[in-house]
Amino acid sequence: MANKPLYYGSSSKPSYGGSPAYYGNGPAYYGKGPTYYGAGRSYGTYGSPQYGGGGGADDGSIVGTITIGRMMRVVSQRWLSVFVFLLVGLVVAFAVYRISPTIYEARSEFTMDMRRSSGGAGRGAIAEVTPDFGNSYAEVFNTRISAWRSDKIVTKIVQQYRASHPAATVSDEEIISTLGGSKLELQRNSRIITITVRSKTPALAAALANAYAEAIEAFTDEENKLRCDKAVANIHGKVDQKRREVDKLAKQITDFRTANKVDNLRSSRDTIQQGLSKTTGDILALETEETQLIEWEKMLASVQQNPESYGSLSTGVPRAQEIATEYRSFQDASSEYQSMLVAYTDNHPEVIGAKKKLEISRQRFLDAAQRALLTGRSMLQVTRNQLRNLKTKQEDLRNELASVEQRIVLAESGLNQLETEFGVANRVMEDLILQENKARLEAESINEIISVGRPANVPSAPVLPNPTIIFGAGIVLSIALGLLFVLVLDNLEDTVVNLADIEGRLALKVLAVLPHVRRKKREQVAKFLMEDKYSQFSEAVAGLRNLLESPRYESLSRCMLIISTQPGEGKTITSTSIAIAYAQTGKKTLLVDFDLRRPRGARVWGIELSPDKSFSHALNRANSGERPDFASLVNATGVENLSLISSLPPEGISPATILGSHVINDFFDWARANFDRVIIDSPPFGLVGDVVSLAVIADSAIIMCCPDRTHFKPIQYCSRSLTEAGANILGVIVNDVEVSSASAFSHSSHHRHKYGYNYGYGKGYGYGYGYGYGYGYGYSPAHRKGGKKNGEEGDGQAPEAGAPEAGAPEAGENTGAESVKKGEDDGK
Repeated sequence: MANKPLYYGSSSKPSYGGSPAYYGNGPAYYGKGPTYYGAGRSYGTYGSPQYGGGGGADDGSIVGTITIGRMMRVVSQRWLSVFVFLLVGLVVAFAVYRISPTIYEARSEFTMDMRRSSGGAGRGAIAEVTPDFGNSYAEVFNTRISAWRSDKIVTKIVQQYRASHPAATVSDEEIISTLGGSKLELQRNSRIITITVRSKTPALAAALANAYAEAIEAFTDEENKLRCDKAVANIHGKVDQKRREVDKLAKQITDFRTANKVDNLRSSRDTIQQGLSKTTGDILALETEETQLIEWEKMLASVQQNPESYGSLSTGVPRAQEIATEYRSFQDASSEYQSMLVAYTDNHPEVIGAKKKLEISRQRFLDAAQRALLTGRSMLQVTRNQLRNLKTKQEDLRNELASVEQRIVLAESGLNQLETEFGVANRVMEDLILQENKARLEAESINEIISVGRPANVPSAPVLPNPTIIFGAGIVLSIALGLLFVLVLDNLEDTVVNLADIEGRLALKVLAVLPHVRRKKREQVAKFLMEDKYSQFSEAVAGLRNLLESPRYESLSRCMLIISTQPGEGKTITSTSIAIAYAQTGKKTLLVDFDLRRPRGARVWGIELSPDKSFSHALNRANSGERPDFASLVNATGVENLSLISSLPPEGISPATILGSHVINDFFDWARANFDRVIIDSPPFGLVGDVVSLAVIADSAIIMCCPDRTHFKPIQYCSRSLTEAGANILGVIVNDVEVSSASAFSHSSHHRHKYGYNYGYGKGYGYGYGYGYGYGYGYSPAHRKGGKKNGEEGDGQAPEAGAPEAGAPEAGENTGAESVKKGEDDGK
C-alpha cells in the first residue's frame, strides 16, 4: 500500500471547514480558495461572489438573502427559538419596568406674541399685538431659548418657586437638577410654547413648570424694558431736561402767588362777588314784596269802602284765608236774606232775622279786612326798612369788590407772564414725550410679549416607566433578534430543507422527487426498480424518464451526467435507476461509471471485472498510445437493453490525466453512436475536477440533492461553474424523501405545488454502510471490522479489486437493521 498514490487526503469523513484536505495536500473542501485542478483554474471559495449559480446566489451577508418566503419558512421551522427570544425579551422588559424609577411629567404653556407698531403719528399712538405665523416665531424662539435656559433664568425660577412655596423643603440643588431635564417646545403653527418638567414628585414637577413659565414672563418683561429704554435713551434725556424746566417755572408761579397773595385776593373777590350777588337778589325780592304789599293795601282799603267790590286775594296777603272765610259767610247770609225777601215781606220775622244775620256777617268781614290792612301796613314798613339796609350793604360790597379787583389786576400781570412761559415749556415737553413714545413703540416692534397660558396641573399618573413602550420595545426587539438569530442560524447551517429552497433560492428546476426506500444494501436500492415496478420510487423514476423524453428535454437527454456535490447523496443509485427505466422502454442504454477513483458500478451489479474489462485501465492504455476497444468494455447487467461500463480501483493510474486526454471525446462519440441513451455516474463535484470536463462533453447534467444533507453553497457553486463552462443543467433531483402513502409523486414541481404533496425527510436509503471520498486504495484494518450507521460517512478508502466494501454485506447486515429502523423513525 505504500507505493499506491493517494488521491483524497487521509480523513475518514469529509471535512467542511478547513480541516484535512481532500485532494493531495491542497486546501480543504470549504477552505480558502480550493484549487481543484493541479495547475488549472481556481474556482474561488464558497463564500465569494462566484457562488450562487442559476441566479439564486446569496447576498454574502451572515443573514443571507431575506425574503418573505424564507422568513416564513425559517420561523415555521424554528418558531420555538423565536418564542424563547420573545419570552426572554418579556422578562427583560419586565425587569426594566420594575427597576426603572417612577417619573411624573407636568406641562405648562405660555404664549409668545410679536409686538408691532400701529403706525399712528399723533398723540395717543398705541402698540397693538398682531399675530404672525411666519418664520419669525421660530426664529425668535430659537434665539431666545438659550436665554430661557441660562443660569439667570434658573435663578429666577428658584426664586419664583420659593416665593410660591415658602414651606417647601426641596433643596436648590434638587430643583436645578430637575430643571436640567426640562424641555421647551414651540408648538407647530402656533404661538404656544410648552414647558415640560419631569420629576419623581408630581407636585414638584407641576410647581416647577408653573414657576418656569412665570419666570420667563418676568424675565422677558425686564429684557423688553431694558431694550426699549436703551433705544429711547437720547430722547428720554431731553424729556427729563424739559421736565426739570417745567417744574422750575411751576415753582416760580407758586412762589409768586404766595408772595403776592394772588390766591387770597381771588378768593376774597369770589367771596365779595358771591355776597354782592346775594344782596342784589335779596333787594330784588324785597322790592317785589314791597310792590305786592302796596297793591294789597289799596285793595283792602277799597273793601272797607265797598265790601261788595271784594273779588279775591292771593294767598300771600296777610289774613287772606280769614278774609275769604268771612266773605263766604257774608255771601251766604246775603243770599239767604234775598231768598227770604222773595218769599216774605220786610216785616216778616224770618226776614228780620235774616237781615240781622246779614249785618253781623258784613261787620265780621269788614273787621277781618281791617285787621289784614293793619297787618299789611306793618309788613310794608318792615320791608322798606330791610330794603334800605340791603341797598346800603350793596353799595359797600361794590366798593370793596372794585378795590380787590384792582389789586388782582396788578398781581396777575406778572403771573400771566410766568404762566405763559410755563405753557410753552409744557407743550415742548409734551412733544418730546410724544416723540419718546413713538421711538419706544418702534423699539418695541421687535419685542415679544410673554403671557402665561395654561398652568400645569399636578399629574396623577407617571409617564415613566411606560409599560406600552417598554413591553412593546421588548417584544419588537426580541422578535427581531429572534428572527435575526434563526436567519443567521439557517444561513450558517446552509442545508437544503425543502423544494422552495431549491426552486426559489437556487433558481433550479426540480425534475423529480425520489422517495425513501427501506433496504439494507445499496445493491438492493439501486436495483429496486427491477423488483417493484409499481412502487412510489418506481413511479417517481418513471415520471422523471417521461419528463426527459418530452420534446423539451429529448435533445438534451441522449447523454446525461448525474452529479452530486458531496458523497452520500444517491448519485449512483439514481443513475442506475434512470438507466434501468430507459432500458425498460426498449431503448439501448449504456450506464457508465465515470467515478474512476471510487468505482461502484460493478459491485452494484455483481460483476467481476478484470483489468482488461476495467474502464479506467483501458483509458490509461489508450492514453499511452494503444488503440482502445470500447466495445470490449461493455458488461451485460442482466437487464434487457442495459449495459454497464465500470472500473477497478485505479491502482497506479491517474484519473485526472486520463480525463484530460482526447480519448474521452472518442469514448463519448463511440457511446452516442452505439447506444440510444448514455447515463454517466460522475464523481462528486468539487472534490475532484472531473465533473466540469465531463459535463461539457455530455449533452446535459443533472444535480443530485438530498434534504438536510446537501449544502446550498456547494450546489450553487456547482451550478455556476458548470454554466460558465458551457454545460447544460437540466435541473435537480431531490433524493431520499419520506413521502406519505397517500401522496402521489409527479416529476413536475408544478404538480407538486398544485396538489400539495407532503414531504417528510428521512436520513438515508437504509443500506447499512457509509462511504466517503477519502484516500488510497484499500480500507484500513480499523474500518474493515464494521460499517457505519445510517447517514455517517465511510472511511474514505477505496477497496481493492474484488474486495467487499466496508459494511457490505457481512458487517452491513448488522447495521442495516439499525438503518432501516432509523429510516422509519426519520420518515415519521
